[in-house]
Amino acid sequence: MIKKIISFTCIVLLSLQLQAQSLKSKGFSVYLPNYAEQLAPKQSETYWAEVILGPEEVLNFTKDEFQKGLQLEDFKEITGDEAPDMFFAIDGISADDLEVTGTIAPITSDIYSINISPKDNKSVTLLFYYKEELTQLWQIPLLPKVDVQGNKIPITINFSEDEKEKYLMLESGSSVPDISPYMVEMYLDKKLGKSFLTKIINTIQDTYDNNMVKTYTNFYFVKDKKNKALADESKAKLTEMSELSKASLSTLNAARENKKEIDTHTAYWTNLLSNYEDSSDKKIAKIRWGILMNLTQLSLMIEDFENATMYLQQASELDVKSNAVKQAQKELTKLYSDYKLNYNEATGERKYSNGYEVSSSAKIIRVL
Repeated sequence: MIKKIISFTCIVLLSLQLQAQSLKSKGFSVYLPNYAEQLAPKQSETYWAEVILGPEEVLNFTKDEFQKGLQLEDFKEITGDEAPDMFFAIDGISADDLEVTGTIAPITSDIYSINISPKDNKSVTLLFYYKEELTQLWQIPLLPKVDVQGNKIPITINFSEDEKEKYLMLESGSSVPDISPYMVEMYLDKKLGKSFLTKIINTIQDTYDNNMVKTYTNFYFVKDKKNKALADESKAKLTEMSELSKASLSTLNAARENKKEIDTHTAYWTNLLSNYEDSSDKKIAKIRWGILMNLTQLSLMIEDFENATMYLQQASELDVKSNAVKQAQKELTKLYSDYKLNYNEATGERKYSNGYEVSSSAKIIRVL
């Protein structure tokens, strides 16, 4: 009888302890795999990138920034004067591609205000050459904002009297000065944003490269009002995991060579999961869901699609944050499909194509 009372008391105490716990989230940077949407030919080994500008054309990033930002894991950047297998080039725009409205004159004694809109059908173009043949291209349209009547809403750039030589072509010979390349660059900053270069690089990597991508995403830990050590421990484990990802799993080759290093983290969350079996309790179900989402992402970090699929399926059965689960399932399906496009599922060996498909039709990159 006493044993039964003790057993029952332990169950009650455990239940009360679990009721004091809740799920919390925290963002961490980790590296996750990303696979090419187009299968590379075996003869494709090197690449190079250039910004190619016509007279008075500008972009809001430089050639050096483009080349430094575009790092492909599957291919080597050329050195010297050798011809690359893959060549990426992007052009710019000039003042001739823009409409400058109003009179270029100070609106007060020392402040200028210029309204700028793109002319119709103007765009920046990204070109891809394979073996010196133009193979594919993208257009980044400069689409104006419009009001409900369809009238263009210009971008306004203000500058002081002291800066007019930077913004205006004072020696153009025109009675009304033209805007300078510097002002065109400022317009592109406002129109396309500082993340424009990142968008271009991501497009190239997503299309052609197999790599690990640094991603800032939410992971989950357990907060316990009566046991602060549990929250500290689970958060510390996530911090360790993020640091491990950066140090040992930041490229595909490294992730494949060092995948055993993630085992201790998988074991930690798997053991913790066993404490939250009663999914009929909403609080416990939510904590279980968070741990399963952690396990899903840990599996993806080492390309373990089988376990990632299993953990995500278990998370979907808990009726917790169903929209987040559906989005994760959609992303996992695409990622796994891209993996199988590039690698033999059974052996992990790399696949190759006979060549990139040549297309004269421009694809569209939406920036805004």
